[in-house]
Amino acid sequence: TTLLAQGITPVRIHTSLQMCICIHCARVTNCAAYHFVEEQHSQPNINKNPTWEPRNGSPTIQVHIRPDETQNAENALEKMWEEHEDETRRAEEGLDGGENGGGGEEPLFGEKQYDLSGSTSYEYDVVECEDFVEDKHAWVRNMPEEIRIANPDFVPT
Repeated sequence: TTLLAQGITPVRIHTSLQMCICIHCARVTNCAAYHFVEEQHSQPNINKNPTWEPRNGSPTIQVHIRPDETQNAENALEKMWEEHEDETRRAEEGLDGGENGGGGEEPLFGEKQYDLSGSTSYEYDVVECEDFVEDKHAWVRNMPEEIRIANPDFVPT
């Protein structure tokens, strides 16, 4: 389901990152809105079929979009340059009377593909909810077992 279909209106606001309040809410174990956040993060669910939904117009979900245009591209360019240098060296060795004589069986270029597109990460956090019921550390007490096993020292942010 889309955000709009769920009655959630996307709004672009430039703000600082806040912690998801669901981790301290008594309703976290059965909340459809928190289930949506888990799904967006591809996280194991506390409850695979939550039955409780916050009132219409709530909660407020803050979405932080973080483009990382440089890291993947830089890594790919570095690999391309290394391959170029290796292939140039092989070609020069072949021209100097090397074993393949410059006409070897292996192609000198075009074998690999590189991703220069970069990547984008998304962070979803419930920052306001009219139905919030404070229960400190409710999420930690009910954390999905898969997360507890994979990372026993995990602290949600």
